[in-house]
Amino acid sequence: MAFRFNFTNEELDIEDTEEDPQLESSLHDLNIDEEQLNKIPSREYDILSSPLPNVIQADILQVPNVEYPLYKRTLADVQFQMAEQDNIIDNEEDTTTEKEVLNMLNLTGNTDLIRGVYEGGFKTWECSIDLVQFLSSLPEDKISHRRVLELGCGSSLPSLFLLSHSQTNRVDVQDYNDQVIRYITIPNILLNTVLSVQKPTANTEEIEEDEEEEDDEENIDEEDDEEDDDDESKRVEEDPITCDAEAEIQTEKIPDMLKQVSSRTRAFVGDWSSLPEQLNVDHEKYDMIVTSETIYAEHTLPDLIHVIHKSLKKPDGVW
Repeated sequence: MAFRFNFTNEELDIEDTEEDPQLESSLHDLNIDEEQLNKIPSREYDILSSPLPNVIQADILQVPNVEYPLYKRTLADVQFQMAEQDNIIDNEEDTTTEKEVLNMLNLTGNTDLIRGVYEGGFKTWECSIDLVQFLSSLPEDKISHRRVLELGCGSSLPSLFLLSHSQTNRVDVQDYNDQVIRYITIPNILLNTVLSVQKPTANTEEIEEDEEEEDDEENIDEEDDEEDDDDESKRVEEDPITCDAEAEIQTEKIPDMLKQVSSRTRAFVGDWSSLPEQLNVDHEKYDMIVTSETIYAEHTLPDLIHVIHKSLKKPDGVW
């Protein structure tokens, strides 16, 4: 079933204008019949196998009325990890996966998703910040000792808040794309619950080089001074500090860190239609289900309602 607003130009009181190719492309993403989509089957993501870099760079997010900051990984840092892995990957399947991630990160035009392929998880949506602010306003008994599911998590800001707020919370996360879980969600959970986050530090070797260059400038002529300035400018442009914070990861501690994450969180990827079976909700249901800006097409509503109906505790569960 295709989704469209059945308004005419006359009803909306607008004049006919020339078609905008970019707008038509974006509208086409929302106008694909459901049967044309090859949905990604739902499955549990193996947190213990998540690849991690030596350093995760993050932006600091200060949410109104939340006492502590939230840390979210920068997209530039994801791209840097992709570049590093590209130099050591020999497996053709893995190489294809990395290219898919880069394609998602490099989306252009006025659309932030490709229906049935990429569901916008690399972008931090404004309503997720509003949801964190709302959760922070709830009574303490509503946001502690809770079993929570976040649907369409992406950056997972609501989950980060709940996991940081109380060690008694268990929060499971779900996103359509496993690349989002792997490179954004899991690193974000680590940043906010396990890792020691610090301000980014300048390279000490570069500082020493700067001091030596300043001493040498006193003994060279004006032309050489200008050349040194040009070189310095280029070097600064190549190595800018583009994040608010960073956290180092020691390779030998990665298994223990991921175990800490998996002790409080399970992760799921794929389409909602088959998600309840993966969640094992017949054994234990959720006290709370949270989601923000996840619905943009009519055909997804029944699947979302199905997940909530099957997964939420009755009669006290909230979503």
